[in-house]
Amino acid sequence: MKDTYGNSVTVTRDGATAIVRFDRGRNRNAIDQDAILALTELAQDLSDALDIHLVILTGAKDIFSAGIDLKDPAKWQETDTSLLARRNVAQRGARLCRMWQDLPQLTVAAINGPAVGGSVALALACDWRVMDRSSFLYLPETKVGLNMGWGAIPRIVSLVGAARAKKLILLAEKLSANDALDLGVIEEIAETGQAVEAAQALLKRAEVSPPALLRMTKEAVNACATPLHHMGIYMDADQAIVCRDSVEGQQARERFLTR
Repeated sequence: MKDTYGNSVTVTRDGATAIVRFDRGRNRNAIDQDAILALTELAQDLSDALDIHLVILTGAKDIFSAGIDLKDPAKWQETDTSLLARRNVAQRGARLCRMWQDLPQLTVAAINGPAVGGSVALALACDWRVMDRSSFLYLPETKVGLNMGWGAIPRIVSLVGAARAKKLILLAEKLSANDALDLGVIEEIAETGQAVEAAQALLKRAEVSPPALLRMTKEAVNACATPLHHMGIYMDADQAIVCRDSVEGQQARERFLTR
C-alpha cells in the first residue's frame, strides 16, 4: 500500500486503521477524474490488505467535497472518442463506489463541512457515516442536467425510502446533520471539525471483534441488503451520457456554472 495515490489522495496508518483523505486543495475539493482513479486504485489495494481492518474516508478539513468537478476537462472532452470509451469514463464513479462498498474492511465516511453530489454517493458506499455539526448533504444533480448516478439511488432508497429519496434528489433538499441522523443516513454527529476523531472512536468499538468476524459479518449483511441494487443502477452511466449530451443538460450546466 502506498502513502499517496494520484495528486490528491493520501493514506495514513494508525495501527489496523487506515485514514484515507482526498483533498485537492482547491475548487472546493471537487472530485476530478484523477481523484476518482486514485481512490479506485486505493480500493483495490485495500481489498488485498490483510493487516488493515478499519478504514476512515474523509475529504478536506472544512468541506468534504463539492462533488464531481464540472470544470474538469478530462470529464467533458470526449467528442472524438468512441461510445465504448465514453461509457468507460461514465462508469468510473459507479465502479469506484461499488469497490468501496465491497471492501472487506469496516468503513466510515468522516464528513466535515458540506458534502455534495458524487461525494455523497461515495459516502453512502461506506458502512457508516459521521457528520460534524457544520455539515450538510446536498444532491443538486437534476439542477445541473445530470442524473443521480454512481449507484447512489438504491443506497438512498434503502436508507430513507422511495418518497424521501425523490424529495432529496428531485427537489435538491439540503439535509442537515440532525436531519440525516433522524433519517438514519448517518450514525453519529461530531463537533465541528471532529468527524475523523468521532469516526475513530466509533471504529474503536468494533476493533474488539476478531478481524475475520468483522469481514464475514459485513459480507453477510451486504449480501442480504443489496441483492437488487445492481438491477436499479446498471444503466446509470448510460443515463449520464444521455443527460450530459442533451441540449437540456448543457443549458442546465451553463445556468449553474454562471450563477
